[in-house]
Amino acid sequence: MAKQSKEEQDKKNGVAAVSETNLETDGMVATETLDGTTATDSGNMTLEGLQQLLEQEQKKSEDLLKTAQLARAEFLNLKRRTDLERATISSEAREKLLLKLLPVVDDFERAMATLPENLKGEAWINGVSLIENKLKKLLDQENVIEIPALDTEFNPHLHEAVYRDETGEGEHDWNTEVYQKGYKMGDKVIRHAMVKVGSK
Repeated sequence: MAKQSKEEQDKKNGVAAVSETNLETDGMVATETLDGTTATDSGNMTLEGLQQLLEQEQKKSEDLLKTAQLARAEFLNLKRRTDLERATISSEAREKLLLKLLPVVDDFERAMATLPENLKGEAWINGVSLIENKLKKLLDQENVIEIPALDTEFNPHLHEAVYRDETGEGEHDWNTEVYQKGYKMGDKVIRHAMVKVGSK
């Protein structure tokens, strides 16, 4: 009767008697209580869980880093393509404008070359000459230079032969006359020089 009273007293105080047998499963220690429940020492399980969580977070970080690097590379490639396209469009627009100016320069040069002697020194002639010089200065600022042609060896990359003199005796094609000047913008030929070719 005294023993029963002691157990009842223990239950009232919230103390559960446990058996002496410990159950070990997967590295965890489980203690079976008298009321059928199992108390688990979760120390090892918590460490493994943290390790798994850390690995998952590291993988997420690596995936995010790869995504960010890929996005950055795509952005830089797009920027380079855009800059290149913008530069190409700008260069083509400049080239078209300069090509339209070249015939005007040709006309000024022909006019000044055939100017009668009695008009030289006139004020308005000086004004025309000033305009011609400004146009040539503009070409120079845009890196447009004249292609050497007269008395040079014919180069199909620089010159366009519009007439051939068959009377010459030589092994090389030579530019003997220039009908229209050629120009380059930088290293690019924007207008070939039109020439007369003879042998020399």
